Amino acid sequence: MRTTLFCSAVDVADAGAAQVLADACQRAGVDGLAVATSYHAARDLHPHARGRRVRHLPPGLWLPIDEQLWATSAIMPQVAADDETAGAIGALVEEARRAERTIDGWTIFLHADRQGPTATVGAERNVFGDIYPEQLCPAQAESRAYAQTLARAVIQAGMPTVIAESLHYHGLEHGLHHERFLFEPGEVVRFLLGLCLCDACCTAASSEGVDSDRFRVEVARIVQATFDTGEPAPGSIATLATAGELVDGAMAGWLRARLKTVTTLIADVATACQTEAGRLVVLDSSGAAKGYSDGNPQGDVAPALAWRFGLDIAAISEHCTVEAIAYAKSSARIADDLAAYRALIGETAPLGAIVRPFGVDCDSVENLAEKLGTIRAAGAERADFYHYGLMPLPTLDRIRTALNAS
Repeated sequence: MRTTLFCSAVDVADAGAAQVLADACQRAGVDGLAVATSYHAARDLHPHARGRRVRHLPPGLWLPIDEQLWATSAIMPQVAADDETAGAIGALVEEARRAERTIDGWTIFLHADRQGPTATVGAERNVFGDIYPEQLCPAQAESRAYAQTLARAVIQAGMPTVIAESLHYHGLEHGLHHERFLFEPGEVVRFLLGLCLCDACCTAASSEGVDSDRFRVEVARIVQATFDTGEPAPGSIATLATAGELVDGAMAGWLRARLKTVTTLIADVATACQTEAGRLVVLDSSGAAKGYSDGNPQGDVAPALAWRFGLDIAAISEHCTVEAIAYAKSSARIADDLAAYRALIGETAPLGAIVRPFGVDCDSVENLAEKLGTIRAAGAERADFYHYGLMPLPTLDRIRTALNAS
């Protein structure tokens, strides 16, 4: 089972490539690192930084832009790297090569904070036509081409495994910092406002028998009724089946179209990786959605939520390694989630899991070792740890001890 420690370019620029690699592979005892190659904006606390402890990370690509590779792309990545971090990932890849280690490319795909006149290209649009420029739509040709080019760029930069995050649809929340929903519209309207109803999505839904024009009108009516009255809309999004009953049952076809759209996108990105002699790992956001804030995911198992992002776990497993985000205090909860993934993808398909070895999820070697044993028992090909720059350095010792004990 391969193990990696996630990190960022600012970590490498701050401590140096050799130190970060030594911290990961020698002190923590993992096999390698997964470095963020493309990311959204963030403000993070870095407890062991040599420089700034609270850092504002700009959105965009942390790799040099190959003008030839991106020449035909309608969506150009913003450059996140500055003079301090411009060569950080290249230095890490080279240091790993000398040490006979491998660096993976952890890459945010369709959550892309953008500004300027071209920020609407490929963007999701809600039922009122409001644009979500920070969310690229998986159905739009420009976004799909962007995702394939981004995957190729990562592999060409010396990272043969692309760990993909946000390679799917998004909901209403977690688009930007300081989002304000002071009026509570209820779960159904939140869900409806998170749907992309752009022309490309309507075309895809039409192939599933949905009258897209009528669907748009009815969704707008449901949402506006809640806005007008303050009363939540009836219905439930507890499961794919209950959500499919919305909009007089037309939602079922709409959701089928989303699942097919994301599956074909992942297949296309996997093919792009293969053309560069690389491979694709896809992180399922469901575990983060459930357990991010407190490490206590509630309700059904994580993959039961995947449909909300357009992820058909069984279907995408034919094209990539599926990786569970196992953000939970309880190893029993993680065992249940991984068993659910196995039931969907089969016993032989590749599976991975990422854990947080500190903070709200973990407070001891014993807890982490039990989780690692659970991941190993599920037949996972990889176990990852989040995230070097955000953890106190003694967490590295916890990782090593737990790996030796599991």
